[in-house]
Amino acid sequence: MSGLADKESPNLANLPAYLLTCLSALTLAFSNPLWSQSTMAEVYSLNGFFVALIIYLLLLPTFHFLLPAFLFGLGLGNHHTLVLLIPGIVYLLMVTGRRKTVDGKPLFSTLLPSTLYLLPVFLLGFSVYLFMIVRSQQNPIADWDNPENITNFLKVVFRTGYGGIMHLEEKGGFLTRPMNLFVQQMSEFAGNLIKSFTIFGFIVGIFGIFLNYKQNKKSFWFLFLIFIFIGPFFIFLANKPVENYTRDLLEPFYIPSIIVFAIWISFGIIFLIKKNKLNYVLIIGILIFQFKTNFAENNLRNNFIAFDFGKNILKTVQNNSLLFLDKSDESVFILAYQKIVEKRKPSVEIFDCNASVFPNIYGDRYYWIKGRQRTAVRLPIERKIIWESKKNVYYLAENPNYFSDMKFFKTGLLYLLNKKLPAVVFGDFYVLRKINLRYRDKIIAYSFYVSVGNYYLGTNQPVLASAMYEKANKISAELR
Repeated sequence: MSGLADKESPNLANLPAYLLTCLSALTLAFSNPLWSQSTMAEVYSLNGFFVALIIYLLLLPTFHFLLPAFLFGLGLGNHHTLVLLIPGIVYLLMVTGRRKTVDGKPLFSTLLPSTLYLLPVFLLGFSVYLFMIVRSQQNPIADWDNPENITNFLKVVFRTGYGGIMHLEEKGGFLTRPMNLFVQQMSEFAGNLIKSFTIFGFIVGIFGIFLNYKQNKKSFWFLFLIFIFIGPFFIFLANKPVENYTRDLLEPFYIPSIIVFAIWISFGIIFLIKKNKLNYVLIIGILIFQFKTNFAENNLRNNFIAFDFGKNILKTVQNNSLLFLDKSDESVFILAYQKIVEKRKPSVEIFDCNASVFPNIYGDRYYWIKGRQRTAVRLPIERKIIWESKKNVYYLAENPNYFSDMKFFKTGLLYLLNKKLPAVVFGDFYVLRKINLRYRDKIIAYSFYVSVGNYYLGTNQPVLASAMYEKANKISAELR
């Protein structure tokens, strides 16, 4: 970035360039979405890595498209939103015919030959998907959508199970958007940039945009196209209302645009420090403020909410029982960790009603159907397992009364089939540590208190039920 910010002295010989690079990188590292996603096992931080690396390679003073093309294909094996880099990359392909390589030869002259030239390298990177076929045939613990045959494989590659535009397109038509909603969405997007970098970093970044345009128009338009398509345009496609749930849902998708904005911040940092070395103090002060602002939210040192919730569920289940999970991903993954990694309750057999983590008992077709079709497949299979087993049967569900000839009784966080146990004060052995909860953690805590409250109410323990509902209401207010 130093060379882009100052074409006349690209090495910034009079400045400690490595320190400048470090300061610029730290603005990105301390940004809230990237920091948040880096603390969990998700695809978005790795997606950010591919975005940053591809942009970096294409911004080098002398570059070749081959490695970025390979990384682009490889990165699509991680997350499909990388396709939103294409407008910026196409722009570079179109204007690079006028550039020269180190040996003075034209790099590319037209877009089509360039694309055909890069296609085999892109496909080589994209071929990482073939690993799924090989690995799925070994029946691993996590065999998502069972892509061991060509039909399932293609459905995974093209994300058939997600539908729409990355499962985000809402009602109202592809291009139908209320203007007031779009304005709210853009305001939310700008607010997220401010939250990520603080208002001071945001101002430096805005200043850096103008500096980038003035100093290097080619890199500016490359970055600007990526920023627009991977930021505002993506939000336009997502078409989500501005509320707490969608803020949490969309936050990781802001990471690529935050990477671009961090580059613009680097333009501002370099300019300020070139003007006056004392501005180092200003920039370091902004970084300290950014770190302090975002640290509290991302310090998960004492966050045990998922661990405690999973242990509480398994505490409720008697040994040698069956447990059906018919709730959200959070519950399923929590139990997968407890069962597979921690090896808790080995005698308890767990079935995932969404067939997402635990072995699929419903057949391959189950992955690609929804709603009533899925219920029609599920229930006969579960009924057969229940009737053939002499074990206790538990359900983690909102209301498991699927079978007219079976009766479920609330038992703590779970429902127990055909057996009503004596009333228990589950608060005596349930543990739920609530320290520095993030949005989804609060959903888990809310679900916990409501579920236990319902149990107390159903077992004629109104005082305990009221205490649980009061705690749930406090969390509910924070979720709104």
